[in-house]
Order: sequence, then C-alpha cells, then structure tokens
Amino acid sequence: MVKKGSIYTQVVVPLLAEFTAQFIHTLWGVMASGPAIIETNSTDVGERSLCSSNDQYFLGVFVPALQAGLSVWMQIVVFWKISVVHFNPAISMGFLVSGDLKPIMFIPYVAMQCLASTFAAFLAKGIMGKNPSVIVVPDDVSSMSVFLNEAAMTGILVFFAVAMVVDKSYDQATGPLAIGLTVFQGILSAKWVGASCISPSRAFGPALVTGGAAWNRHWLLWLSDLTGAAIASAYFMFFFAPANKSWSVWLRKRTSKKPRDTVDNKESACMVETDLS
Repeated sequence: MVKKGSIYTQVVVPLLAEFTAQFIHTLWGVMASGPAIIETNSTDVGERSLCSSNDQYFLGVFVPALQAGLSVWMQIVVFWKISVVHFNPAISMGFLVSGDLKPIMFIPYVAMQCLASTFAAFLAKGIMGKNPSVIVVPDDVSSMSVFLNEAAMTGILVFFAVAMVVDKSYDQATGPLAIGLTVFQGILSAKWVGASCISPSRAFGPALVTGGAAWNRHWLLWLSDLTGAAIASAYFMFFFAPANKSWSVWLRKRTSKKPRDTVDNKESACMVETDLS
C-alpha cells in the first residue's frame, strides 16, 4: 500500500504526470499543425508565416490556437484528481515563485517536460515520414516584439493558473476551461508577430528533432516565457493572493513590527540613562 506523502506520491507520480500530459499535448499539436505549416525548400523546416489572407489566418493561427486551448483544458481535467500538471516550464516557474512548487523539483519538472516533448516529436516524425512542424521566430520580426508578446501572453496564462492553485478554496468548475482559453487567446496573437509559443517545452522537442533553422532564436522563447511567468505570479501573490499567502500582507506585518521595535529600543535606552543618572 502506497502511503500518502511518500516519495512515490510526491515525486514519481507528479513527474510521470508531467511526462504524460506533455507527451499528449505535443503529439496532438504537431499532428494537427500540418496544414498550417509552410515547408521551406532549403531547410525542410516547418515555418509559420505572417498571415496575410483569411485562409492563412484560419489554418495558420486560429486552428492551432483552438487545438492547443482544447488540449490544455483536457490535460488539466484528466489529471485533476491525480496531480497539478504543468506541462509547461512557464507554469512551473509561476508555481515556483508562488511557493506551490518546491525549488528542488523545478529542474526535474522541466526536464520531464522537454523529454516528453522530444519523444512526441520523434513519434510524429515516424508517423508523418518527415520533420515535425516547429514553432520558430520569424527572421523579419524583432526580438523585442517577440519578447513582449510572449511575456504578456504567457504571463496572462500563468496568472490564471496561479489563481486556481494558490487559493485552496477555489471551486470554480470551469477553471480548467478558462486556462485553456487563455492559451487560445494567446496564440491568436501570432497574427501580428508570426509565431506564438507560450510553452517553451512544446517548442523544444520538435526543434530538437528537426534541428537547423528550427533553433532560430529559440532561446528567446524561453527567456520571454519564463520572465512573463515570474512577473505574473509575483503580481498575483502581491495583490490578489489570500491573506495567509499574500506578499503584501506579509510585507505590512514585517514593516509594522519595525517601528515598535525601534520604540522599545529607545525606551530601553532611556531607562539605562535614567538608572545611570
């Protein structure tokens, strides 16, 4: 019999849940994005283009956004009673900042996410007989535009996720759907910047399997997503978290103690001087 609080339930099960959720999410995403990808002749890399027509927008942005949003919703629901699945390094970063993920577990979580994404990309390549579609940063889009878009859209996703997890009394049944819809809304922004990632691990596996130009500014996706996640989580913890976890409440308590301590010290000093006199 497995005891509650054992290594199996606290470490093994969550890591396996991360692997499973990320594997399904990436496999579905890669297999569904075929029609939305334009293959380049020189590198055989699936490259998302800026959408200049209604057909390109529907196939290149709307369909991937809808698919990703539905997938996220489904993963959260199926693992609801098993583990709080992240299957996204940005979500893990958000929970790390909020204190809902132990620091020692951050690297294992991200490693399982990337490993699962890679396995899914390899399987997709075997099924399709060609390199899987990848999320790349277009050459004609500035790094600042991509950074701001990724940080903002990923931050909004993390804000919703942290809101559900930090408050243990949260009982809104449509919460998982709301998180999925934030992914849907976020990916729609690809219309303006050419690509929207929101999950670095989702992009990592296909990029590793495809190689070459698939790594074009890949680091930017990680930097922007993790930065946006950290900022959004900190913002929630400071202004919206329950009183027992609120950073602002903790800060007020800390600062309110200092004047009292200062007064006590002054009173003690006065008593010493009086005794000496």
